[in-house]
Amino acid sequence: MLDKSNLKITITQAVLEQLPSNNVPLATVISEWWVTKSGDSLRLSPIGDMMFRQAQIEFFDLPVKIKHTNWYKFLTDCNKKIKCPYFFSANNVKEPFIRLYDSKTAMMLTLYGDIDSYLESVRIRK
Repeated sequence: MLDKSNLKITITQAVLEQLPSNNVPLATVISEWWVTKSGDSLRLSPIGDMMFRQAQIEFFDLPVKIKHTNWYKFLTDCNKKIKCPYFFSANNVKEPFIRLYDSKTAMMLTLYGDIDSYLESVRIRK
């Protein structure tokens, strides 16, 4: 099984193959596309989200109800428990949403009804 940093490289390379050729080094692309360039998080930056959409990667937008008093814990849980590329949008939109680039994760989140219930159900393997 790949660790998340290798997974991030693999995902980035696969998406780059779907885009017009450019000569930007992979390290630069990773630091631009992802909120954190190393570590567990598969959270995309706005540029990364735009590039995934430009590559026509399937995505699912699901609403996020803002009721988190501890945003740091919420974001840490998302980083550890969401196993696909994702993007949060809260600026310049009526309702905040999470964009998931994985149909299975989107379906599970929908079945649980909200992101909090989904995150609560996910167990982290050590």
